[in-house]
Amino acid sequence: MSVTWPHIIEDNFLTEKQFKHVTQYSNLKLKSDTDVAIIKNKIWVDGKTEGTLHPNFLLEFDNNYSKKLRSYLEKLAPERVPSIKWTELNVVLTGKNCKYEIHEDMPNKLLSVVIYLYPEKNAGTILYSDQNGNDKTIVDWVQNRALIFAREEGVTWHSYEGDGVSTRIALVVNLRSDI
Repeated sequence: MSVTWPHIIEDNFLTEKQFKHVTQYSNLKLKSDTDVAIIKNKIWVDGKTEGTLHPNFLLEFDNNYSKKLRSYLEKLAPERVPSIKWTELNVVLTGKNCKYEIHEDMPNKLLSVVIYLYPEKNAGTILYSDQNGNDKTIVDWVQNRALIFAREEGVTWHSYEGDGVSTRIALVVNLRSDI
């Protein structure tokens, strides 16, 4: 049996220019092969930006993807659309020997999007039917592939890990509320 909770997989999610911009972080090193490092960024609904990524990149991202992200949320959890306060863009580096536990996202994450960046081959995201790890389904790693889902209490269990060979770099985008 495979996981059947609602999710969307979209290949070639980012434009070539934006993909190249965020893959510049592929040369960063972690303290250990079991670490996770997060480069945090925010775009508020009023257009203010915060974080390490260049403000022009963040504003371009918002201009290119805000409608698309809202449309995914309208499809997966339409009642949450009015709660959007900001967009989070985090570059997440996962050590090659790191195993992140099975979890569901925090309640203020209205929509979650994981975009695989670097390297060309690594371990994808693992979806489960419960917190015990049953019905494991892997969303294969393909560069610039996006896994999109709306958190559902007790349903959207997932995890990720390195492949034992190289650091896994993903762009994690969340539409967030203040809750």
